[in-house]
Amino acid sequence: MSTPSPDSSAAATPPAPQPAGLDVSTSMRNAVKLGSSLMVTYGIALAVRLLLPRVLGPEAFGQFNWASEGFTAVFFVLAGLGLEVYIRKEVALRPQHASEFFGGTLLLQLTMAVTLLGVMQGLMHLDGKPDYLRVLVLLLGVYQLFFRCNGTLAAVLHARERVDGLSVANIATKCVWGGGQLLVLALGLPLPWLGVPILASEVVRAVVLFRLSRVHTGLEIRLDAKGTKEAMTGALPFFLNEAALAANGPMGIFLLGFLTNTTEVGWYGAGWNLAGMTLMAAPVVTWVLTPLMARAAAQSQDDLFRLSRRTLEAVSAFSIPMVLAIALGAETWIQLVYGEAFLPAAAVLRLQAPILALTYVAMVCASVLTALGKGWWVTRTSVVSMVLNSTLNLTLARPFLAWFGPVGGACASALALFICEVVAVGMLVWAVGGRAFDKQSLTRMGKTLAVCGVVTCVHLALVDLGPVRLVVGACLYIVLVFVTGAVRLDELQGLLRVVRQRRSRVQPSAAA
Repeated sequence: MSTPSPDSSAAATPPAPQPAGLDVSTSMRNAVKLGSSLMVTYGIALAVRLLLPRVLGPEAFGQFNWASEGFTAVFFVLAGLGLEVYIRKEVALRPQHASEFFGGTLLLQLTMAVTLLGVMQGLMHLDGKPDYLRVLVLLLGVYQLFFRCNGTLAAVLHARERVDGLSVANIATKCVWGGGQLLVLALGLPLPWLGVPILASEVVRAVVLFRLSRVHTGLEIRLDAKGTKEAMTGALPFFLNEAALAANGPMGIFLLGFLTNTTEVGWYGAGWNLAGMTLMAAPVVTWVLTPLMARAAAQSQDDLFRLSRRTLEAVSAFSIPMVLAIALGAETWIQLVYGEAFLPAAAVLRLQAPILALTYVAMVCASVLTALGKGWWVTRTSVVSMVLNSTLNLTLARPFLAWFGPVGGACASALALFICEVVAVGMLVWAVGGRAFDKQSLTRMGKTLAVCGVVTCVHLALVDLGPVRLVVGACLYIVLVFVTGAVRLDELQGLLRVVRQRRSRVQPSAAA
């Protein structure tokens, strides 16, 4: 997202720019390092997230999910302050600036955390939440404080391209997180104990990241009112966008727990754990795509939109079959992973699955708008989506629970998020304009959707085959997309060719 730099940054003398070719290779190496650590940490997190519901059951897992993914996540969005994007933008040019605002923003985050924890405990008391759940929320609230502070420290290391120690720290602390939760489950300890390893992992990570920041960037803790004010002002647009994005998903969980019951939250969370598996590549895509599009935009808008069209084709070719497989096999996946107790969550999973394909489209469009200097469009879209999501949850949750019985509230929350994602993608596509698509991309999208329709009809017709029909459907999908030309291997390789062409253009300019 692009916003005007603070005046003081313009006045500062930036370091001599590195050759563009060197910048590309360094960024790609860092992306590989961070991507590798991300895959490891996601693997650990996924294993624990899939095990928790099966061991805890719908009610206890719903309470844990509401406390961790809904209640504390929504409140502590305010403590992020939008600093991470600001740091990557400013500290990359002015390393000393981090020490000018870190102490002040840390004090502000600590003050906000104490206030937020007090408000949260008061709301839980008024709603009659049990004491053990209030203890869990307290532990998770303190975790959120360390998590936000660690995000700031990690961004400082990203800005200075010192990510080796960060990658190791991410893996080590995730092992503490996952191993601790597995130990709690094995010992059969009460629910609040699940918050202990979560908090401990972030405390350990904070110690490691602060030491790395001091060694590699010279970060100091001191109070500087001017530097803090400058950082807060510069981070404001990033804060608004991040707050809206971060609150969008958790807002549904938060409201669902208050408006219905935590069993509904358990079914919703179980479905999202499975559906969210397809988003594991999203951070890496963003890390690589955003700078690549920024360089393409600097070359020409034609290059930018050519890259965006092929990228949209590539993410659609990846995400649509995943969505189809998740939706058609919802009962099979839920029963296989969680057991009979979570079968009602299959209806929720079917509603959640299409959100994932829309999310990838939104990511590409947001990257295009950022490269074009239209970051405020992304912010406005996120805010509209958050408000709409809250409104729909408040409107639909209780009526759906009354009309459809158990799992009705969870379906309402999933439907609300789906509608919000459709609206958000529509706004982003409209802002990008027609140049994001051409006849080829629209034709292939139509063919892909038609293939999905055929596979769905065959799946419904073969109901007597049970789970075997998923294999039949997968084979049929692969045959049809290649026969119809909905997907072509040479076109999927086109994105890699564009990347190589972009890099070959940059290298000679650097040599000149």
